[in-house]
Amino acid sequence: MKRLALKYRPQTFEKVVGQEYPKRIISQLVLNGQSCANLLLHGSVGSGKTTLVRIYAGALNCERPTNSGDRCFDCDRCKALNAGDDTGFYELDTPKFRTRRTLQNEIDRVLEAAKDGKRSVIFLDEAHVLSKYPDSFEFLLKRVEEPPPGVSFCFATTAVERISKALRSRTINLELRPLTHEQSVGLLARTSNEEGLTFHNEALSLLAGLGEHQPRNMLQALDNMSLINDKTEITRDRVAQVFGVDYIEHLIQYFEALGSGDLRLQMTKFLRWPDNVRNKARLIQLFLVGLYYVDLCGLDVSVEPVIESIREEERRRVTEAFTKRLPSIDLKAFFGGLLNVWPVVTSGLSDEALLAILMRFQEVANHGEIVVPSIEVARLTPEPVAEADSAAGTPRGLRKRGDEDAPKDPACLSRGHVREIFAAASFLVQQGHPPFNARITIRHRLFGHEEQAEASRHFGRFSQALKGQLENWGGSGLRIFVQERDEKEGSCGRVIAHVPDAEAANRWLKKWHRGDRVAGKEDDAITLVMLPEGDRLDGHWSCVRWLCGGFNPADPIFRKLDIEPAFRRVAGDIVKRTRQDSSESLGDAARRKAELECGMDLVSAFDDEQWDRLYDGWELEEFRYRKEQKLLWQAALADMKARYPLDGSARSGEVQNYELEELRKRWAASAPVRPWAIWSRP
Repeated sequence: MKRLALKYRPQTFEKVVGQEYPKRIISQLVLNGQSCANLLLHGSVGSGKTTLVRIYAGALNCERPTNSGDRCFDCDRCKALNAGDDTGFYELDTPKFRTRRTLQNEIDRVLEAAKDGKRSVIFLDEAHVLSKYPDSFEFLLKRVEEPPPGVSFCFATTAVERISKALRSRTINLELRPLTHEQSVGLLARTSNEEGLTFHNEALSLLAGLGEHQPRNMLQALDNMSLINDKTEITRDRVAQVFGVDYIEHLIQYFEALGSGDLRLQMTKFLRWPDNVRNKARLIQLFLVGLYYVDLCGLDVSVEPVIESIREEERRRVTEAFTKRLPSIDLKAFFGGLLNVWPVVTSGLSDEALLAILMRFQEVANHGEIVVPSIEVARLTPEPVAEADSAAGTPRGLRKRGDEDAPKDPACLSRGHVREIFAAASFLVQQGHPPFNARITIRHRLFGHEEQAEASRHFGRFSQALKGQLENWGGSGLRIFVQERDEKEGSCGRVIAHVPDAEAANRWLKKWHRGDRVAGKEDDAITLVMLPEGDRLDGHWSCVRWLCGGFNPADPIFRKLDIEPAFRRVAGDIVKRTRQDSSESLGDAARRKAELECGMDLVSAFDDEQWDRLYDGWELEEFRYRKEQKLLWQAALADMKARYPLDGSARSGEVQNYELEELRKRWAASAPVRPWAIWSRP
């Protein structure tokens, strides 16, 4: 018997459920003279990527495409395709190729075969697997940029982040998203009717959730039910039993016990519930969320498939248990208060910690009073450490720069310049990049550039060329630079970077535009000084102090930076040109992004005025700590999005944005002050 996912695979754009934007773009390509374009489709397993590519390939060779961009099914080429002649569609399952060479040979063979006059689609499925081969994407770039006439490259992936930026930039990127709840249930209902199956809507809701609202996954789940079920009727309880999620009655009985206020009964129901502590805690929290937002607030919010499939009479059993014990209480306010008791359940919480949360939750529920958000609940993470007379205890977003006393002199680096240099250099290590180990000076006068405008443009060209070489040598390419000018050397550019290959760097620096250099001064035009890393980033911070050598000595904080006398110099007036800058990946936007990715502010010894901690290498411990916290934050974020998913409605977006902000507040409130209270001096 043909599986449902294959039997009901759409053959036209009109039959594809959802995915309106990808359908519109691809069908328009067909309508615009059957254009062959390079596509990158990304989305979860079973979302319909291959289906859309197949429809596109069929329509490209149709002699009379319809007004919707579909093939006509009646012309000679469509009839040949219906008969099994899929010439013009070449599907390559990327994981089957063990080496890049075998895949490259197969693509070249297909390109040769595609010169038969037909429009052809070369389809690479699971294209992200290419990332495991060295230079895997590079060999595709020229073929994708300059394919033979009438050839389209299409890529499908479940991990678009593993596709190189260069390849992504050469394709039309189309994301396939999960279907809405209504679309999912509608697809399952139509298929069930076609198959003569009797179903309950709540059963289809559960199947939709179990299939993660992806078409193929949902049809496979329905297929399993029709094969396993000895009856044609599909009920929620039967679906729950077949897929091992038949714990709804245990959940309802636990909440009924919670409504009764009987602690002994609550623990009995919880312990007799056959599941692990983490999953029980997760379902209790999800049911609480659903009960509050859907039943009490009246919001159309999708929570979780098992929770959504709970019947109205089962939900009513819970609310009646509470109103029986607390007849005069405002249930909406009461359950909103109970939500405040639960922290975000992350993978870092042990079973013991979850049980402690549960006991606190039951204590509040049994007490029968409304918990308002200002009431402190038990924490499972350390309280923030208050530091008297220190800026470190102040939230970073509220901290003042305190630069009012900074003198301004166009011939010197300002405090703002130095602050940015320290922020970028500290961030580099906190992100786990190799520390700086090289100081580079380029003297533009020795290239014949006297005017500052010419020198600045020359420095820009050099900086970009240097970035490319650093990356070629296996480095990150990250760097910080300043422009200076004095009477003796003229305009100079100073750069600090991590150079992984000193010999290669020296050779390249000596050769770069050597013919443009002043005769007899070729080797002085660009100089490189390499430094050993040291035990605690000694070389890194020496590079930073050298770069800050032009800092205004009249600034009150100048002495606190301990800049060596040999590094001190006059930066000179560069006539409103950019004094200081850094790689984009070290800039303010990148630092803000890093904060969002792990739910924590970055730490700065400079901003916190921890002058005796500037150079002791605390960033090495901070990197490890942030790496762990990022994993926990991403888990908490995924959990929040799973509990409050977007379903296409404006209200679901409002709810998710609100919960995201609440999560950020809770996360920030539970984070200890770092690193001055934690990371010890070496």
